[in-house]
Amino acid sequence: MMSRLDKSKVINSALELLNEVGIEGLTTRKLAQKLGVEQPTLYWHVKNKRALLDALAIEMLDRHHTHFCPLEGESWQDFLRNNAKSFR
Repeated sequence: MMSRLDKSKVINSALELLNEVGIEGLTTRKLAQKLGVEQPTLYWHVKNKRALLDALAIEMLDRHHTHFCPLEGESWQDFLRNNAKSFR
């Protein structure tokens, strides 16, 4: 029995696919194939490729941008440097 498709599964699979094929190779058709669904099924979860890319950017920031507030006693210069490094 196939597990239920949800936005989280779509985003996680899209991130895996992005890693495999790069931004130019990421298509909703390939993503649908990876998920084992028809392409129109994806549109219940993401409106279009632009919305998918926006969701991927938000997910990557949520996962990796960890230094968004200065630590107690941290100089603004150190905060700025550490904040920028957290985007890498």
